[in-house]
Amino acid sequence: MNRLMIASVSAAMLAATTTFSVFAFAPQTVAAINALAWLQTQQSSDGTIAGDASRTEETVWGLAANGKSIGSLSTSGKTTVDSLRSHIATEEKTAGNIGSLVLAVDAAGQDPRNFAGRDLLQDLQCTYNAATGAYNTQIFNDALAVLAIPSGRAPAKAVSYLSNAQQPDGGWEFSPGSGSDTNTTGVVIMALKSEGVLTGTAKAKALIYLKTQQQTSGGFEYTVATGDSDPDSDALVIEGLLAAGEDPTSTAWTLGDKNALTDLLTFQYPNGGFGYSRPGSTATAAPDAFSTTQPLVALASRYLPVQATTGTMPTTCPAVAPTTPPTPVPTPRPIIHLATTGASRIPQAGMLLMALAMLTLGWRLRRRAG
Repeated sequence: MNRLMIASVSAAMLAATTTFSVFAFAPQTVAAINALAWLQTQQSSDGTIAGDASRTEETVWGLAANGKSIGSLSTSGKTTVDSLRSHIATEEKTAGNIGSLVLAVDAAGQDPRNFAGRDLLQDLQCTYNAATGAYNTQIFNDALAVLAIPSGRAPAKAVSYLSNAQQPDGGWEFSPGSGSDTNTTGVVIMALKSEGVLTGTAKAKALIYLKTQQQTSGGFEYTVATGDSDPDSDALVIEGLLAAGEDPTSTAWTLGDKNALTDLLTFQYPNGGFGYSRPGSTATAAPDAFSTTQPLVALASRYLPVQATTGTMPTTCPAVAPTTPPTPVPTPRPIIHLATTGASRIPQAGMLLMALAMLTLGWRLRRRAG
C-alpha cells in the first residue's frame, strides 16, 4: 500500500470517527438474548458450555457484557462459574487459558486472587518469562494474558514484547511466522489499550491493516487467504475497533450499507445460534458454540476486559519447594544357610562303626577278586 493511499485511508477514518459516550452503536440485545438461549441448550449438567472451557469463559464474558446475571444461564442448578470452579485444574494449562479464566472470574464479580482455592494472578505470573517479556510465545494468548493484568501493571518488557510483535503490514500474527490475522490484531489492540499504550503510529498502522481485510460484505476475514468473512473475525475486529476508539458502524467502516455488525448478524440462525457459515449457504450449515460465544461481547457494543482486574500483580513466582528424595531402603542380602553343626552331628561312635564296616567290605571284595 503506497503512502498516498495510507494517508487517504487514515484521513477518511479520522474524519468519520464519531464521539460516543457509552456505546458506539446500539447494543444488539435481542440477538444476544437469543444466542444465550441457544447456548443454554449446549450446557452440560455441571454448567459447562459445549464441554469446553474457552466456550464457557466466553459465555461468562457475554452474560456480563449484556447485563445478564451469571445465574441466568444454568442447568441442573449449575452455572458457568460453577463449571470453571469445578474444572480449575484443567483451566490453567497455559498463560492464555489463565488469562481467559481471570477475565471470566472478573466479569462474574469474583476475586481472581482467591478462586477455587487458587490465586489466579499468581498462577499467571508464574508463566512470565522475564528474559523475553512473554507470557506465551503465541501472540494471541500472550495478549489474553496481558488483558487479565490490572491496568497499567504489566511489566514494561511484557508491553514491549507485545508492541514489538507488530508486523510491517500493521497487523499481529497468532504465532511467529504465521502472518498477520484479524483475530490476533483485534485482541492485541484491546491488550495495548488496557495498558494505556495504544497510541501513535502503531494504532494507525493497525487500523490501516484492518481496513485492508474488510470484505464487500462489510465483514472481516481471518486472513486474506480465507476469502470470506466469518462471525468470529467480525466480532474480534468490532471489539478491536471499539478499543481503538472507532465506531465499527461509521462511514469509515461501512461499504455501501454493510459493515462488520450487519455482516455479523447474517450468521445468526433462527434458533439463536451463530454458525461459521451463513444459514442456508450449504446443506450442512448449522450453528456451533465457537461461533456463538465469541460474538456476545461485540453484540453488546463492548470490548475486553468486560470488567477490568483491580489491585496489584504479584511480581515474583514462588519457588517450587525442592522434593526431598526418599531415604533408600537397603536391599536385604540373601541369607545363606550354612551346614548345621553341633547338636545334630553324627555321634563319633557311629562314625567308627561305619568305617569298620567299609573296611570289612573292602577286604571281602579283595578276596573275591583274588
